[in-house]
Amino acid sequence: MRVFFCFVLSSIISTSLLAQERRLDPVSLLTTTRILSSDYFEGRKTNTKGGLLARDYVVDEFKKIGLKHFDSSFIQTFNFYNKLYNVHEVGHNVIGYVEGKKVVHPNEGCIIIGAHYDHLGVFGGDIYNGADDNASGVAALLEIAKEFVKNPADLPIVFISFDAEESRCAGSAYFLESNFLQLESILLFVNMDMISKSDINELSVTGVHYHNEYRKDIQNSVEGNMTVKFGHDRRKDEGLNNWVFASDHGEFHKKGIPFIYFGVEEHKDYHRPSDTFDSINIGFFVDSSKMILSFMEKVGHKKSLLRKIRKL
Repeated sequence: MRVFFCFVLSSIISTSLLAQERRLDPVSLLTTTRILSSDYFEGRKTNTKGGLLARDYVVDEFKKIGLKHFDSSFIQTFNFYNKLYNVHEVGHNVIGYVEGKKVVHPNEGCIIIGAHYDHLGVFGGDIYNGADDNASGVAALLEIAKEFVKNPADLPIVFISFDAEESRCAGSAYFLESNFLQLESILLFVNMDMISKSDINELSVTGVHYHNEYRKDIQNSVEGNMTVKFGHDRRKDEGLNNWVFASDHGEFHKKGIPFIYFGVEEHKDYHRPSDTFDSINIGFFVDSSKMILSFMEKVGHKKSLLRKIRKL
């Protein structure tokens, strides 16, 4: 496995992915994904040993990166009722931010980017490692955070790794109900959930049907050989084909907060023990992460969002 991993990385380097301007570190991105989806974290299920280890890993990374925390901690602890297992549980969101250059504190107006860190844990002796779902999103979140610490946007950027997404988005629902931030101050929520696995190099984007002002920003952010597919957000998209409430972004949509969701189509490894690091598409994952970073850079300086803040 280690030899294969090094070989693939050297191949990526030789094909000039790293020869481009280093705005996002592919090696760090892939290493984080491999770590979080390892057996050590036991599938990262909420309120388990593995889930708590994942929480602490994300907190440590937030500290290393240099994100600021609200109050005295990066952790927002919450209680929720798990209907599936008929138990009351405890979850932990991890929250940090980068001040903006023109708008300093998130309370004045901000963009939130999120990626849940929990997954399904262990069932029947099998570990559900969740490499694509959603170690990939957390890894991208950390790399994007590093770039904004080095080069802040005009607007503050809040970084949240939610817990309990697999429990009907309990973490994001609690965050919004808690008034941690005034809802009026949240200008946009960007969600990353499953961004590393596509055999056709295609990243789906949901939310543009409601918020078309971001379409060009997304189109102008495409990296490498990947393509983007807009959709899964119209009335004609029924059942599982409608992704508006498929992940944490749905909770923001319920509150009338604009959202953009990046993710891939459901694949054969979705919610299966086979969702492991060696099954992701490395080149596509690097491109999709760079693309989302580029999009975040654009919206972080977006004049229309700055004008909205002046009206708050």
